[in-house]
Amino acid sequence: MIYRLYEHLLASQIKKSSLPSCVTVVLGSGDLSGDGLNRLIHLLEWSRSIRLPSLVLYVNDDEPSLCQKIASSLASVPAQISLHTAEGAEQMGTGGPLNVVISLGYGGKREVTEAFRNILRRVERGEIKADQIDEKSIESNLRFSQKPDLVIRAGGKRLSDFMIWQAAYSELYFTDVNWQEFRKIDFLRAIRDCQNRERRFGR
Repeated sequence: MIYRLYEHLLASQIKKSSLPSCVTVVLGSGDLSGDGLNRLIHLLEWSRSIRLPSLVLYVNDDEPSLCQKIASSLASVPAQISLHTAEGAEQMGTGGPLNVVISLGYGGKREVTEAFRNILRRVERGEIKADQIDEKSIESNLRFSQKPDLVIRAGGKRLSDFMIWQAAYSELYFTDVNWQEFRKIDFLRAIRDCQNRERRFGR
């Protein structure tokens, strides 16, 4: 009863301010084992309940079996879901206002490296000149276009290199509980904390 009241209070509080346009959640290897996958489904439900526009998840695990489990579990979820691995992306979900990106083992260093390789190939073909390479051209070659306002690390004190370019000015939030115990109130607390911060964007 108290939990429900607190959850309702948090939901009411975050409605008074603008939501982050994009939230990224970073998970460790093994977080989606056991009940972890159900937590992922719940996270999408919580995001839809507050009308979050965009959610990005990174899992430091690229086992094919995990990819199959996620694809099977999220196939009928009412959201636009893009599941990424090093080999490419798979679309799933039944559509809806929530845009979800899930990356399995495809980290930021690899993403930036591949972006520079693509740009250099264009230079070699004479499509652009080397001195024309700028932030915009680099960003246009990144796989992920989202720029998260908030990055949540569940149950850890270290971030990964995921979205190392896009998250340069993101607000960081570390939870006291691990992913297996992550609740809706933990998610709402992170949103509220982000809303209460004065963002400086590197200034």
